[in-house]
Amino acid sequence: MPSLLAALTTFVTLLAWTKFAENPAGFMVPILGACLMVAVLGMLLRMLRLPAFVVALAQLVLVLLWLNHREAAALSFGGWVPTPSSVQELFAAFGDSVVASQAYAAPVPKSVPEFYPLMILAGALTAVLVDFLAVGLRRAPLAGLPLLALYTAPVSVLDGGVSWLKFAAAALCFLFLIASEEAQRLSHWGHQLSPGGRIFDTQTTTVSSQAVWASARKIGLTATGVAVVVPLLVPSFSASFFGGGNGPGNGDGDAVSISNPMIDLKRDLTQGQDVELIRMTTTENDPSYLRITVLDSFDGTAWRPSSRDIPVKQRADGEVTRPPGLDLTIPSRKVSATLEASANFRSRWLPTPYPVSSVQAPGDWRYDRSTLDFISAADNQTTANISYRLTALDLSPSAADLAESTPAPASVYTPNTELPRDLPASVRKLARTVTDGEATKFEQAVALQQFFRVDGGFRYSLKRDRGNGTDDLVRFLSTDGRVGYCEQFAASMALMGRAIGIPSRVAVGFLRPDRVAPNTYVYSSHDLHAWPEMYFGGIGWVRFEPTPQDRAAGVPAYTTQEVPRPAPSESSSAPAVAPTLNRIDRSTDPNAAVNGKKSSSPLTDPAVVGSAVALLVLLLLALAPRTTRTLVRRRRWTAAGTGAALVEAGWDEVRDTAVDLGVAFDDGVTLRTAARDLVAAFGRPGDEDDALGRSTHRGPDADPEATRALDRLVGLLERARYARALPDGAATEEQVRSDVAACVAALRAGAGKRRRTRATWLPGSLTNRRVSPRGSTRRGPVLEPGVDRAV
Repeated sequence: MPSLLAALTTFVTLLAWTKFAENPAGFMVPILGACLMVAVLGMLLRMLRLPAFVVALAQLVLVLLWLNHREAAALSFGGWVPTPSSVQELFAAFGDSVVASQAYAAPVPKSVPEFYPLMILAGALTAVLVDFLAVGLRRAPLAGLPLLALYTAPVSVLDGGVSWLKFAAAALCFLFLIASEEAQRLSHWGHQLSPGGRIFDTQTTTVSSQAVWASARKIGLTATGVAVVVPLLVPSFSASFFGGGNGPGNGDGDAVSISNPMIDLKRDLTQGQDVELIRMTTTENDPSYLRITVLDSFDGTAWRPSSRDIPVKQRADGEVTRPPGLDLTIPSRKVSATLEASANFRSRWLPTPYPVSSVQAPGDWRYDRSTLDFISAADNQTTANISYRLTALDLSPSAADLAESTPAPASVYTPNTELPRDLPASVRKLARTVTDGEATKFEQAVALQQFFRVDGGFRYSLKRDRGNGTDDLVRFLSTDGRVGYCEQFAASMALMGRAIGIPSRVAVGFLRPDRVAPNTYVYSSHDLHAWPEMYFGGIGWVRFEPTPQDRAAGVPAYTTQEVPRPAPSESSSAPAVAPTLNRIDRSTDPNAAVNGKKSSSPLTDPAVVGSAVALLVLLLLALAPRTTRTLVRRRRWTAAGTGAALVEAGWDEVRDTAVDLGVAFDDGVTLRTAARDLVAAFGRPGDEDDALGRSTHRGPDADPEATRALDRLVGLLERARYARALPDGAATEEQVRSDVAACVAALRAGAGKRRRTRATWLPGSLTNRRVSPRGSTRRGPVLEPGVDRAV
C-alpha cells in the first residue's frame, strides 16, 4: 500500500510536466510504467525484509535495465542485458535528448521524440527517490523535497504555470502519503489501551488509525482549498506586446514572456498610408537605426524574443547598465535625444538606439541586462503619447577591432548559437561555402552581408508572404526563391551566422527617419525594419545590414574597411604572443571540430564520460551504507559522556551488530533473555564455516571470554538502568569498549563469511528495523537510560 501510494503521488505530481511537449503521452505513459515498476519491485523486496538501501539499489538497477531495453534493445544481450554498444547508444539517446531540450522552447513539437528520454529518466529516478524516502526510510515529509522540485520546474518555466487541479491532486496525494506513514507507525504500538483496561491486555483489539485518516482528509481539503483560492485574490502581472499575445509573469512583474514582434512588421510596411510613429529631437546629424526589441530564440518555427529578466531595480529612470561585451577601449561618443511617441504607436516596447547609457521615461519601463530592450511592466501602459529622454552611445569600432575580438562567453555563445535539430544540412553547407577562405569570424559575417546584398542575386520585395521559420528561410535561400523583404534577410543571415558559430540574433525597429525640421526627425510605419546583430567580444553586439540597397542604402562603416594583414616576414615567423581567439583556426566553440575532425580525446566522448559518471554513482551508492554505519558508530561513542551513557552505547553497538549479521534480536524481552539469544550466536574466531555458512563452533563455550564480556556488559547495563546511580569507576571506557569488541568479534565469527560481508556493505541496522525470534518485524524504540525495554 505505501509503495503504490508513493508511486501515485509521484506520477500525479509529474502531471505538471504535460505542457513541456505537444505530445506529453510520449513520456508520461512510460513514466507511469516506471512508477508502477518501482512500486511493485519495492513491495516484493520489502517482503523479504531487505534493507532500504538494497531495495533502492535494486530499483535503480531495474530502471537502468529498463531504459537500456527501451533505447537499445537491439544492441543488448537478450534485449535487456547491456553491452558496450547498447550503453553507448543509451548515452547517445540521452545526449540527443539534452540537445533537444535546449534547442526547443516548451512545448516541444511532436516531431521531436528525441526529447522524451530525458523526461523519462528524470521521472523514473524521482520515483525511486520518493519510494526510498517515503517507504524505505519512512520519512514521507522528506519525500516532499523532490516532489516540490518536480512541481517547481514547470511553474517557473511554462507560460501560465500549472493548472490548480493538478496542484490540488498532487497536494492531496502527498498528504495521504504522510497519513499512511503515520497510520503504519501507529499500528506498531500493538494492542489498544482503553480506559479501565488492563495494561497487559490479552484482547486482540488493535490500535485504530481512523483518526489519522480523518485528520488527513480535513487538513488536506482545507489546505488545498486555501492554496487554490488565495492566489485568485492576489493581483498578478501580465503583458501583451504588439497585440500578438499575452504572457504572464510573477506577482511583481520581474519576468515577462513575450510574443513575436514580427507579427505586425509586414502589415505596417504594406498598409499604404505612412503613419508617423516616433518624433525625435537631437543634435545628431544623421540618426538612423532605432531598435524596439531583439528576437534571440529560434525554434524552427519562428524567431521570437526569449524570456526577459526585468527586476524593479532595472527601471528606465536614469543610468543603464553597460552593454554586454563592450570594452572601455572602444571609441564612442554620447548623443542625447528626446523622443515623442504618437497616439498611433501603442507598443509595450520602448524604442531606443542601441546601445544606450541612460533613459528617462515616465511610468514603469524596465530593461533586460542581456538585451537592453525596454518593456512595459505595468498593465495598460504603452508608448502612446509619451515623451522620454535618452543618451545613446555612438560606437566607432574598426574592422581591426572586430577581427581581433575575443570569444563570446558561454552565457552568450550557447543560447545564441542554438539551432533546430532538423535544420537542413543545405543551410550549413551554404554558410560554409559563402564564408570559405575568411580568416576571422568578423570577416565571415561581412561575407554573409555581401552575399545577401550583392553576390547572391537576392531581390527586395514586399510581395512575399510573411514567415521566418526553417521552411520559409530554406525556400528563401534556394536559388529560385531569393525574393523577400527585411524579415527574411535578417532572419536568414542570423541563421547562417549561427550555423558557422557566430552568436547571432534579429533586431526589430526603425531604419531611417525623415528630417522634418532642424534637429527634428520622424520615424513612420514605413520605416519599420529588421536586421541581424552579431556578438564580438570587446565590442559586444554589432549591427549588420543584409537587406539590399534599394531598401537599406548604406551599411555600417566597419564592414567596408579592410582588415589589416600581417607582413610576409611576420607571417613566416613565430606566432604572435597573443593571437586573436576569434580566428577560424582557433574556434571559440568548445564542441567545434579541429581541422575538420572532431577531437578523439576520451574526456570529450559522451559514452566514456557517461560510463565514468555511472560508475562513480554506483561506487558512491555502494560505499554509502558502510560509511553511514561507521559514522553512526563514531557518533555513538563520542556522545557517551557519562558511565551510564557509555554502557548504553556499548549495548546499542552489540545490538546493531547482531541486526547487521541477521541474528534474531527482540527489544521486547528482558536483558538476560536477549543476552542468552546473543550468546547462542557466538562463534569461535578463526573457525571454518560449516555447510550453512556459519561457524562450526557456536554457543557460550565457543568463545568463553566473549561470554564473560557480555555478562559484564549486561550487569553494568542493569545497574545503570535500575540502580539509583552507577558507582564511579564501575564502567570505564576502556573496559566497556574492550567487552563490546569481544562480543562483536564473537558475533561476526559465528555468522560466517557471507553474512559478515553483507553486514559490512549492507548493514540492516541503518533502517532501524529489529527482527524478533517470533518472526515479526518491528522498529526498535530509542529509550533513555533508566527505562526498561521489556515494559
